[in-house]
Amino acid sequence: MTNDLTGVWFGEYGYPLGEAPVTFIASIDDRGGLLTGRTDEPNTFAMPGAARLFAHVQGACRDGIVSLTKTYDGTGGAIHSVAYTGELSPDGNTVAGIWRTRGWSGRFTMSRPVVPEAEFDEALETVDE
Repeated sequence: MTNDLTGVWFGEYGYPLGEAPVTFIASIDDRGGLLTGRTDEPNTFAMPGAARLFAHVQGACRDGIVSLTKTYDGTGGAIHSVAYTGELSPDGNTVAGIWRTRGWSGRFTMSRPVVPEAEFDEALETVDE
C-alpha cells in the first residue's frame, strides 16, 4: 500500500469508561512512510486555563498499519506520550484503531476529507483568478 498520508486529518478518541469522545485535528507530513506532525484538541484532562492541548506526532505507516506516538508539548501541564496503532482503510482516507498510555486505552478514528475532483478544480480556478 503506497498511500501518502500527508494532509489534515479530523478524528476522535474515546475513553474506556464511556466519557464523551474527544475530537482532534492532526496535520501529518508523510515522507516515504515516515510520519511527523502536530495535533490540536480541546483540553479535557490537563490543568484549567488551557483551552486547547497541542502535541507532536511521529511514527510510520507500513503495510496499511499506522503507528504514531503523540507527545503533548506541555500546554496545560500535559507532557506524556500516547501510542496509537490503527489500520488504514483501502482508500487511504481513514485510520481506526487503539490508543494506549499509562495503563489506559481506548478506540480512535481519524479521517481526511475527500474533495470531489470537480470541486477541487473549481477551487483551483478561484485561486488562480
